[in-house]
Amino acid sequence: MKFPDGIGEMMEKLEESGFSAHFVGGCVRDAVMGITPHDYDITTNARPHQIIEIFGENHCSEYGRAFGTVGVKCGGAFAEITTYRTEKNYSDGRHPDTVEFADALADDLARRDFTWNAMAYSPKTGLFDPFGGRDDLQNGVLRCVGTAQARFHEDALRILRGLRFCARFGFTPEPVTAAAMRAGAFRLEMISAERVFTELCGMLMGEHVTQVLVEFPEVLAVRIPEISPCIAFSQHSKHHDFTVWEHTAIAVGKAPVELPVRLAMLLHDIGKPACFTMDARGGHFKGHAQISAQLADAILLRLKCDNRLRRLVTKLVAAHRDIPSGMTEVRKLLGFMNDEEFRQFLEVLRADNAAKLRSGMDEATLHKIEKAAEYAEKCRNEGLCCKISELALNGNDLISLGFSGKEIGKALEFLLDAVVCGRCGNDREELVRYLRNG
Repeated sequence: MKFPDGIGEMMEKLEESGFSAHFVGGCVRDAVMGITPHDYDITTNARPHQIIEIFGENHCSEYGRAFGTVGVKCGGAFAEITTYRTEKNYSDGRHPDTVEFADALADDLARRDFTWNAMAYSPKTGLFDPFGGRDDLQNGVLRCVGTAQARFHEDALRILRGLRFCARFGFTPEPVTAAAMRAGAFRLEMISAERVFTELCGMLMGEHVTQVLVEFPEVLAVRIPEISPCIAFSQHSKHHDFTVWEHTAIAVGKAPVELPVRLAMLLHDIGKPACFTMDARGGHFKGHAQISAQLADAILLRLKCDNRLRRLVTKLVAAHRDIPSGMTEVRKLLGFMNDEEFRQFLEVLRADNAAKLRSGMDEATLHKIEKAAEYAEKCRNEGLCCKISELALNGNDLISLGFSGKEIGKALEFLLDAVVCGRCGNDREELVRYLRNG
C-alpha cells in the first residue's frame, strides 16, 4: 500500500510513542482493489489526548474528539486518527448513543459496516482481515460485518451506502444482506433528507446503477414513494419492451455520468402511471412529461436538492417528451435553455430512446437527435435570435412606441415568436412594421 510521506510519518510517530497504528476503512479497501486512495484513516490504541500530545495542538483539530477522532496534519499530509472504539445503542437510527474506547483492533473493526471496510493494514505487519473482506472484494460480494439486520438497525443509511458501492463497483449483496436491506428499508425514514440525497446521487453515478435500480426499487421507494406505481407497470406499447421502472433503470445506465442527466432519467417517467389510458392501439401517457416534471420538482424539493440543480432537472424532465423536428422547434427550446442545458437535453433524449426496446435505439431516431444537435450548432454559429434578450427591439423601444405595462411583455413574446417561426426578420425597423401590422 502506497501512501504520502507525511502519512507514513504519522504512523511512525504513533509507533515510536508505544502505540499501534493501522490504516483502516476505505483507503485499505481501495488499495486492495488497486485504486489509489484519496484520503487516509488511521486507527490506534492511543487516546485522543495522547494523539494530540504526540503531534501538538497546532497540528490537530478536535472536531471529532468526543468520538475518538482527531484530524492531524503532518509533513504536508492530512489524516483522521481515531482511537479503537466500540459503539452501543443507536436510538436515532443513525448515531451511537454511547462510544467507549477499546484496546483491541479486532473490537474496533467489529463495529464497522461491510467486511471490506473492516480490513486494517500496517506496513510492518501487513493486512488484518478478520471478516474475510479481501475474499468478498475478489468475489464481488457485499456482506455485512456480523449480523446484517443489526448493522442496518444501528444505522439505516448503511443500506443506501451499500447500494452505492454495488452501483459503483458491481458488487452483489449476498442473500442475507440483501434480505436485511429490504426488511430494514423502512428505517430510512429516520435518516435526514440531505444524507439520503447524497447517497442517492452517488448511487446514480455508478457504472452498475441499472442492476441496483432493477433489484432494489422498494428500498428507494421508502423515500421516493412515487417510484412504487412504476414497478411492474406494463406500458402496453409496441414502442416499449419494458415496464416503466425497467425502462427507467436502463435509461439511467444509458445516460452519461452527469448528475443532472442521471437524475432526470430517474424521474423522467415517474408520472406515467398517473396519466395512463388504454385503447385499441395500446397504452398512452398523454401529458406525462409535465406530470413527471411536477413530481420531480416535489421529490427533489423534499430531498433538499439545491435549487439550481432541481430547476435544471425539472426542466430536462419537462422537455424530454419529443425530439425537436426542425429549426423552429430547436430555437424555441433554446429560448429557455442555454447551450449546456440543450446539450444535456439531447443526452436525455439519447438515453430515453436507447432504453425503450431490447434492440436499442433505431437509426432513424438517432438521426433525428443528431439533426437537432446540428440545428443548435447552426443557431450558435449564425447568432440566430432565440430569446427575447436577443431581439433587435427592447422594452425601451416599445415604451417609445407607446406600449406600457403588461403590453410590453406580450409584444416582445409576439415578436420573438414571429422571428423564431420565420415570419419576420430580427431587424429593428422590420420588427416595428410587423408589430404595427400585427
